[in-house]
Amino acid sequence: MVRRRTHRRKKRAAYASLGAAPAKKNGALVLLVLGALVVVNLYVFVWDKKTSVAAIKQKATAVPTMTLPATPLDSGSAQAAAAAPVAPPGAVEGKVGKSDTLGRLLKKSGLSAAETDEVIRALSGVLDFRTIRAGQSFRIDRGPDGRVKRFELELSKIQKVRAERQPSGELVGVADNTQTKLEIRALSGTIDSSLYAAIKKAGETAALVDFFVDVFAYDIDFFNDTHDGDTFRVVVERKMHDGQVMGYGRILAAEYKGKVGTFQTFLWNGKYYDATGASSEKGMLKTPLKFVRVTSGFDRNRMHPVLHTVRAHLGVDYAAPVGTPVWAAASGTVSFCGPSGGAGNLVMIRHQDGIETAYMHLSKFASIKVGQKIEAKTVIGYVGTTGLSTGPHLHFGVKKNGEFVDPTKLAPMRGKPVTPAELDAFRVEATKLESMMSGAIGLAESRVPRHA
Repeated sequence: MVRRRTHRRKKRAAYASLGAAPAKKNGALVLLVLGALVVVNLYVFVWDKKTSVAAIKQKATAVPTMTLPATPLDSGSAQAAAAAPVAPPGAVEGKVGKSDTLGRLLKKSGLSAAETDEVIRALSGVLDFRTIRAGQSFRIDRGPDGRVKRFELELSKIQKVRAERQPSGELVGVADNTQTKLEIRALSGTIDSSLYAAIKKAGETAALVDFFVDVFAYDIDFFNDTHDGDTFRVVVERKMHDGQVMGYGRILAAEYKGKVGTFQTFLWNGKYYDATGASSEKGMLKTPLKFVRVTSGFDRNRMHPVLHTVRAHLGVDYAAPVGTPVWAAASGTVSFCGPSGGAGNLVMIRHQDGIETAYMHLSKFASIKVGQKIEAKTVIGYVGTTGLSTGPHLHFGVKKNGEFVDPTKLAPMRGKPVTPAELDAFRVEATKLESMMSGAIGLAESRVPRHA
């Protein structure tokens, strides 16, 4: 009997260690919370007129059902959807910025990425995107539906490109090249400060100055040889549009008279000759640059400005801004192109009769390579100050049979004259052109000389 009582005591002690049973008060609280939640749900999903299941079902039945097309959208429709309007109808005008690409320009003007892509695709094959320059004008028109109706870019006064919205809905690129009228004008003038100022005073643009200098490049250094009181005459083709000069064609005849001498030239079969039919082209240009100033001549005993020792200066130095184009002084073959110690960036060209020319201190080279044959007046590089140089200039040297000679004293060699069979016809044409040069300033004709 004693053992049984002991066992019961131990069992009760084990149950007691589990803790007391939940009170009836706590159970009532749980039931109250659950009841409240049920009431809230009934209110939201059954009784409330806005959030009840019946209200939601009624709204769903009021929305029209969207049906998919039986066939997929065509590319035109897909493109139109991609280029959805992002702005109201109207026009945007402006100019191309300094660093603008076409894509950057369009996005800056308010077009979305899809609209920008649509315009670029339309102009692919019509526009050379490399011709986009700062300052060019453009216009964007949006139609009544807000979509891009037209984009137009003015590349020049005579060249435009545009993308236009077609009735089918797609943008199509179009190039618009305005035709220019070719006129011939005779003009003359007197130098009172510079050739540039005299030609501008005669009513022409600066572009004509370059043409004129090229024609007499074998005879005249227009930086050092021009003086006040010198005169010029010229017959030139002008490209006209709406009464404005768009550019120049060929110089048909020209004359320069002054302290340097009197020089005349006439165009015949693509080359220039004087009044007797002798070639105006010589073996070497008077200078390998336009409008340059001689800062140091050929001198075998010159004090070197950098090394400060007596050192022969076997060439002529021409001062010019960095980047000034440098011409090949005569036709020949490139024999060297690259860095060369104190000479800096150097180009050497081998010519006929044992002549070789050197062009030193260049800032960079043009697109030439060793072994390439080039014509006189071809740009071979640009003025710089590389190597042993105190400032931007071109050192121009000439070798004859391996020895440096003074370029200014090299005897000129003329090109071939007009052939005997054409000499009479040439003289007739030269007489006509001479009469035109002697005519009134502003003379304009539509006829282009047959042999010019």
